[in-house]
Amino acid sequence: MSLHPIGLNPPVALLFPGQGVQRPGMGLELTRRFPLAAKALERAEHVLEMPVKRLCFEGPPAELLRTENIQPCLVAVSYAAFEAYRGSFGIDRIAVVAGHSLGELSALAASGSVTWEEALLLARERGRLMADAASSTPGRMLAIVGLRQPQVEEIRQQAARAGGIWLANLNSPDQFILSGEVAAIEVAESLANRARARRVVVLDIPLGAHSPLMARAAAKLAETVRALPLKAPQIPLIANGSGFVLHSAASIRSELVGHLLRPVLWARTMAAMQRLRIATVVELGPGRVLASLAAKHMAGVSTWNVDELLLDSPDA
Repeated sequence: MSLHPIGLNPPVALLFPGQGVQRPGMGLELTRRFPLAAKALERAEHVLEMPVKRLCFEGPPAELLRTENIQPCLVAVSYAAFEAYRGSFGIDRIAVVAGHSLGELSALAASGSVTWEEALLLARERGRLMADAASSTPGRMLAIVGLRQPQVEEIRQQAARAGGIWLANLNSPDQFILSGEVAAIEVAESLANRARARRVVVLDIPLGAHSPLMARAAAKLAETVRALPLKAPQIPLIANGSGFVLHSAASIRSELVGHLLRPVLWARTMAAMQRLRIATVVELGPGRVLASLAAKHMAGVSTWNVDELLLDSPDA
């Protein structure tokens, strides 16, 4: 397959989305049209010993939504997307990789620090542990768009009177996600609407990620991470908890150990990409959540989802 007519201007960043972007049918067209993607999803199904293709292609949505299902399935779809991208463009133009929350595991595999098989198994364990934690400490997540950080912090402090609530994601200067106990999230939703936020949405994620509600899951996942045979990445990885570019196995291990408790500071990830003068970002997963954030907050960058890049090309 030849390159897309407009090509990909280097340096390129590959971005991997996290839980919440899933939809039935994800990955279907890529696997139909790219043998490497199909082979990757077959491999993921074998490694995970679960019906990955059925869940990704058909759902049903309620079953796909379950944390213990969606997390390994999303990494599997990112694996298929990466293989399709690699087979079409190679990896020589890639300057960095980054992943949002769960997507950091996919970025880790794309960087070469772990194998895709290890990333899949880590995602399965992560999803299982988070689902177990949510059953004993229920929580939800609330997206607030169109307010500034001091306003969101004021809302969080007021809502904290009803229960634990924390900043889980700082996605951009005007997009935030709060994570916390159900009663506190309900209060924050009302307060954000009263403050005339542009958009207020309780996310379709049945838990309170990146908060102390995940403490038990985080401790157990850290044990798995410490035993993981990490290697220095072939492609540098931007840590979503700090915005730092990581080059060593030790720095990646430190990032992953606190992965479930630290907030995702995606705004810093975008700032790091700007400092590196990234010209093109490609999102490898369903939708354009990360590509759209880059388009809005990274001046002059070209943004793609892998489906647009590969499936919409006249040569695909």
